Formats: sequence, structure tokens, C-alpha cells
Amino acid sequence: MKRLYFKILIIISSLFLCGLCITTVYSQLITNVPPDISVDEIKALVVEDFESSPEWTVETEPKPYTKGAGDEKAKKNPVPVLEVKIVNGAPSDMKPQEWQANDKGTKKEKVLGVNFRFKYPGHNSVKLTPPKPIALPGRAKGLSIWVHGRGNRYYLEAWVKDFHGSTHILKFGSVAFVGWKPLSVEIPEYVPQEVDSYPATKILTVEKFVLRADPSEQVRNTFFFFDQLKVLTQTYEVNFDGAGLEDSFESSKDTEGSVPDTGAGAGAGDTAP
Repeated sequence: MKRLYFKILIIISSLFLCGLCITTVYSQLITNVPPDISVDEIKALVVEDFESSPEWTVETEPKPYTKGAGDEKAKKNPVPVLEVKIVNGAPSDMKPQEWQANDKGTKKEKVLGVNFRFKYPGHNSVKLTPPKPIALPGRAKGLSIWVHGRGNRYYLEAWVKDFHGSTHILKFGSVAFVGWKPLSVEIPEYVPQEVDSYPATKILTVEKFVLRADPSEQVRNTFFFFDQLKVLTQTYEVNFDGAGLEDSFESSKDTEGSVPDTGAGAGAGDTAP
């Protein structure tokens, strides 16, 4: 009989410890509302589809020569061709979303295109900047984007900024292929996206995309196209009695997780494309 009681005690203790571990994994916040089955809300969300975007801006390194005109400008300009625009088109294999709250991804009619030509080979790069930073809802785990290449030896990066103002460079890899191809990259766990107070989630923002040339790449008229930027993200936020009381205060109307423009960077920093 004592052995039976001892076994029951061990089983109950094990279940109690497992419950503590599960609670710890999903949230560091302790509230009087325990987590339910919604704590594992992993979703793939379209955050940019280029269907109704205002014009993006494009910059290069080296920078174009803007002084002078005519023959002088033609001789000194290291980037004779440089243009970015939204154009008609879409990957045939890409399926539009059936439904999304913000309607992103429900159409497949337009893509972002960039055309450039450098005068000399080397460590050339092209920076594509959205009209405003692209917010990544929830705790982002990865990014994906459709890219159309023409076989040019370039590498694609996404520069994301955390709520501290630090920049993290995510490398999609080579885009030296022909036609459309979906690329993806994981967001490292060391990139900060939450705190130990409510709201726990602090969002990341995509600040720009960078195309880096292989130094051996020949100079030629080059085209790249982009469509449907997606984020794989954990959207669960802890629930508790009284959430939302802060909405009466002006400071609460600021975007949660907004990134201060401190100019601070991680790795290569945020000073060059």
C-alpha cells in the first residue's frame, strides 16, 4: 500500500513540474489568467505585397555622380543606370492569400522592380528602402520573399531593426538564378523581441533590402524583381484582467515596439548599403 501511495505521489509531482515548464516556455509573465491552447499561434503573414505601395527609394554604393551634365556627368558617373518602380507581373507559382485582415497578399498583379548598371566591377551594392519601415507583427521567427533574377551574381540581405534601435542583417543568400524563386531566412533567437512586462512583444521592422555584388560580377544592365514579403511569427500575447486600461493615456497611443532612431547598429551597422 505504501508503494502505491509513493508511485501516485511521484506521478503527481511529475505532472506539476511539467505544467511549470510549459508555462515558462510560453510566457515569462505571471498573471491570474493561465495560458490556454492559443499560446502557440504560429502564423505566416504577408507584410508587403507591392500592390498599392508608394514608390520605394534606391541608393547605391558607390553613389551616382549628380554634379555637372552631359559628357562630364557621363564620364564621372559610376552608376549610369539606376531606377526602381512598381511594375505589372507576378510569379506563376505564387498563390495569393484567400483572406488576410489587412488584405495584403490577396492580389498578385504587381511587383517591385529595380534596374541598374555599374560602370566598374567591385564591391558594389544596391539599397532598396520602403516608404516607411515594414512592421513585423508578433515575435518573428523568419522571413520569406519571392525574387526574380537573371543570373547575376548578387547576394540579398534584409536589414531589420529591434526596439532598442539596433540593426540586424539577415542574409537570404545568392540570387544568381534565372526566373522566380522564393527565398527564406531565419531570425536568430538572440534578436530581442520581448520584455518581462506587458505588452511583452516588441516588434521588429524591416528597414531596407540590400543587393551586394560578387566582386567578380561583370558590369552589365541588371534587373531584379520582388514580390510578397512574408513573416513567420508567433502572435500570442498574454491576457489578463485590466489589459487596455492604459489606453486613456496619450503615451499609450504610440506604436508599441516602435524603434527609436538612434543610429545604433549591430554587426556592420547602419551606415552603408
